[in-house]
Amino acid sequence: MKFIALAVALFCAVAYVTAEFGEEQLLETYNPVRFRREANPQGSVVIRGEKPLSGPDRRPSLDIDYQQRIIDRNGLNANAYGGLNVRPGQSAQPHVGLNAERRFKDGFIGGFGQVQRGPGGRPSPTFGLNGGFRFRRDVDEVVEQGEEE
Repeated sequence: MKFIALAVALFCAVAYVTAEFGEEQLLETYNPVRFRREANPQGSVVIRGEKPLSGPDRRPSLDIDYQQRIIDRNGLNANAYGGLNVRPGQSAQPHVGLNAERRFKDGFIGGFGQVQRGPGGRPSPTFGLNGGFRFRRDVDEVVEQGEEE
């Protein structure tokens, strides 16, 4: 019984000294770590789901990608990305790619390239182009024509 009481007293004394020393140590060495945030973050995680309404393969798919901005200046932006494509009944397919887009006053032109594992484990590349143009009427021309009549 004396041995247990001595052990408990010793344990309490060690705990008390450690607690006091630990508080002082924590107060002296505590330096909060802060990470500076950028105004325009460079990387992002993109999750996109797709369900085709027509065609031979109507199964839904889910893409989970990490995009890293490479260029963003003067209306030109380019992103590199990599991630997984998940379809029901198939294993997840990894893929990597690059997309770029150039914006003009009334339109844009863009393209992409992607590589993913195809049948037999060989790489299967995919490429594409897209573009758009916006036709605008000038509001002043419409008002002037209305006043002439």
